[in-house]
Amino acid sequence: MLAFTTACESDTKDGTGTAQAKASSSSAPAKPSPTVTPNGVGKLAPAAVLSRARKATASARSLRMRADFEDGGQRFKLDFRYAGKTKATGWFAQGAQRVQITRIGKTVYFSGNDAFWTSIGGKGIAQVFSGKHVKSSLKNPDFKELAIFTDRSSLLTEAVNSLSGWKKGKAGRIGSIPTAVLTSSTGDKLHVAAQGLPYVLLLEGGPENRIEYSGYGEPVNVQAPPAGSIVDADLMK
Repeated sequence: MLAFTTACESDTKDGTGTAQAKASSSSAPAKPSPTVTPNGVGKLAPAAVLSRARKATASARSLRMRADFEDGGQRFKLDFRYAGKTKATGWFAQGAQRVQITRIGKTVYFSGNDAFWTSIGGKGIAQVFSGKHVKSSLKNPDFKELAIFTDRSSLLTEAVNSLSGWKKGKAGRIGSIPTAVLTSSTGDKLHVAAQGLPYVLLLEGGPENRIEYSGYGEPVNVQAPPAGSIVDADLMK
């Protein structure tokens, strides 16, 4: 099974949680590059494929990551878009709990629904933060585990490093894009674009257990929330 672990502060009131991820299917084909020129990764050894794929994905101007996963009988979903390395916006949901997360540089904004804030600190906290955007720094330990979703490189590194024993598999295809496929010792499959830039397109660990990467190079607009809705968490300590 795909070993993509994430720590989620909304998981329990003590702020810990672990999950294995799967991305929802997408009807739109991936768009790794405007060119259809083969990039040669299908002829490389697994280690070289991983190295080129991680480098290309990390250097992409923008991309989108979507996931839908289940752990411990609970369902989790996320959908994030990244602009460069320091801007991101998206949401994370656990059951009825949902939080919108936006990062600009070293500042992160969190806007959760009442179910989310109640799980964090009870009804009193939910009343205080309802309709608000909580502003925090990346170093704030209270929000560090949620802020990790805005770091695309760390998420990909965690997902790939959690697996081992990569071997070359049969060539695949994601939408209209041919892919080089690596298979881990546990059967997880990594699809890397075999044309244009060798972007990671899909990491799957079985039926409906997937992480999808798409939207490479597409415009992503990341803006800070309205000033009147912001509550500075770092000043509340």
